[in-house]
Amino acid sequence: MRIKFWGVRGSIPTPLSTDQLREKLFRALSGAAGLDLSDPGAVHAYLASLPPAVSGVVGGNTTCVEVDTGTDTIIIDGGSGMRDLGIKLMARDFGKGQGVAHIFLTHAHWDHLQGYPFFLPAYVPGNKLIFYAVNYNPQLYLEHQQVAPMYFPIPPNAMPADKEFVQLREGETVQIGRTVVSSLALYHPGTAYAYRFDDGESIFVFASDGEYKSLAEANLRRYVDFFASADALVFDSQYSLRDVFLSKADWGHSSAIIGVDIAERARVKKLITFHHDPTHSDEQIYRIAEAAREYALVNELSFNTEVLVGTEGLELFLGQPLSLEVLEERGDGVWTLALAGHLNQKSFGDAQRRVAETLAAAPSGRVLADLTLLSTIDAVGAKALVDAARAHPKSQLAVLAPTLHIRRVLEQSGAADALRLFRTRQQAVTALAGPEHLRLAAETIGGLYQLAELLFADEFGVIYGGVERDTGAAVLVRVVAGRPTDPARATFAQQAREWRQARHPALLPCKDVVNDVGWVAFICDRPAGVSLREWWGGRPAWRLLWDAAGQLCHGLAALHERGLVHGDLRPEKITVSPDGALQIGRAPLYPHPTSAGPAAYRAPEQLRGHAATLRTDVYLLGLILYELLLGAPAFAAESEELRLTLQLYSQPQSPRTHWPEIPVELEAMLLRMLAVAPEERFESGVAVAALYDHLAETVLPRAGEGSRRGTNPLTRPA
Repeated sequence: MRIKFWGVRGSIPTPLSTDQLREKLFRALSGAAGLDLSDPGAVHAYLASLPPAVSGVVGGNTTCVEVDTGTDTIIIDGGSGMRDLGIKLMARDFGKGQGVAHIFLTHAHWDHLQGYPFFLPAYVPGNKLIFYAVNYNPQLYLEHQQVAPMYFPIPPNAMPADKEFVQLREGETVQIGRTVVSSLALYHPGTAYAYRFDDGESIFVFASDGEYKSLAEANLRRYVDFFASADALVFDSQYSLRDVFLSKADWGHSSAIIGVDIAERARVKKLITFHHDPTHSDEQIYRIAEAAREYALVNELSFNTEVLVGTEGLELFLGQPLSLEVLEERGDGVWTLALAGHLNQKSFGDAQRRVAETLAAAPSGRVLADLTLLSTIDAVGAKALVDAARAHPKSQLAVLAPTLHIRRVLEQSGAADALRLFRTRQQAVTALAGPEHLRLAAETIGGLYQLAELLFADEFGVIYGGVERDTGAAVLVRVVAGRPTDPARATFAQQAREWRQARHPALLPCKDVVNDVGWVAFICDRPAGVSLREWWGGRPAWRLLWDAAGQLCHGLAALHERGLVHGDLRPEKITVSPDGALQIGRAPLYPHPTSAGPAAYRAPEQLRGHAATLRTDVYLLGLILYELLLGAPAFAAESEELRLTLQLYSQPQSPRTHWPEIPVELEAMLLRMLAVAPEERFESGVAVAALYDHLAETVLPRAGEGSRRGTNPLTRPA
């Protein structure tokens, strides 16, 4: 059973203030005298030595805790921490509309519900959310805070996930997989309920928002019995002992010291202080826990309960020791080690040994460590990968880490500085094949093309500059690594051959395709202009933008007339010449900016792993036209995960947000191109080009008049 804390404050969200941040920085920098700040290893070691109240934050979100049983997702309460949990869950089945979550609500106070309206999985059709509450209908818990539009603009019935509501009786048990859940009433205004989760191997008890009016043995017995033998107990520690007995009596909260008394009587292994007071600083919260530890040493009870501070991001692993499974696959030229389970202090030795052995035995030392199936990794596990790679400096280790939480640990531990991390298998395999396709500079391929410098690389291959020896013409050479039987190489080669047949002024023609044992190359003329992104960044006049949009529509139409699908249309594959002529390329013509990688230009069906179609190309063109004509991306969000979620399930932001007087016909065209369901889009680029020609005749004059009045945002000076 894995427990993760997403919100630990009580009463109201409490973000870290500037003064508190400055105090942490002051304390950290005050102890750094003599530290070599140019040495990343020394800096990481120093940060690891700082006390937790200085090196981290307790967190300001209100109550939300995740219980992962291995087969089921359980959530306790929906405080503001539920928002971050929801974003994380979107990387799992919840992002595909296939997730199931069991949500246990302790009571209806707002600090335990306020995050639910921002819980992204609730907005994804197909997900199932099952809510439980004791002695109350959980549906009423949620609806009372979302009476639209008075209290919140979105009512629960506008959240399309499938919802089920279960009203339990106190003491009634419910079984979720192997986990049995039971409940107990706590003294709290309106009554709150504790939950006990028992999977047969471990026991987790959540008992926030409770006051213990009498500490007599007889009065504590019901709590001791409910908490008995728990591996971990989350306990309300909002107040000091003095507050509980005097100034805050009957407020429904408790103290860490009372928690120690009850936990040691119940033989609880770990006590987690929780529901921290919003007025308490991180330093005060850690002092409260330290006082509880000291009390545990002097009270009359002999059981040694460990006291931990509940912080956002804290993870507990309860039950049997966590295991690691290593699976090996010996491919053609690259060996793969798939690590499944848990890479941590208990399993790092086995992982380091297996990786080292494989690096030593693999042909040319090319090994892919696939962490896709890894559930957890800690700093010790990350260091094991680094040490194995450093022990074999002549070998090549690529690490496939597609999930955000695994990459984050590797980055925070400093392992990312020493390892090559990749998000897709194709990226990793391409990098490992490097000696065969990265050493082509100054080589002549196909007997005709003299390669010069390597210009840039992306997730599929590399781009060289070069010249055609017979004519001296500048060329771009796209090289994709892989044996002839490799699916990615075969697909690219087929697309390259098809592109050679396409002819249109808005399509950059293919000069040649060259095959080798370890790679295939696509050759085209090197454009003399700039990327579409750089061109529109110069804020061209609105008439030039209209002309550019038309050229793109007709270029895609020419491709579709031959039944060809592009499938990867993005600004870096479009060049603009000095005279304003646009051409669409098959291969990238310019490197991608870090702020807008290829995933930003994907249709919903592509994000789900489906093959591209003509309607997919219509969507991709819609993304580009939206940005070209409105000066802003169709989907903007604070994180990559959230942006991808918007692309998967929603329409773009209203074009009128960026251009209030946009012609209705143009707005309708853009929104239809960007419909989530492919069948609701134009059937091909041919239909888009036809409509564009019509709009150019009927809408263009009106758009021009609007821009002269200053209503088109694209006319603002840079």
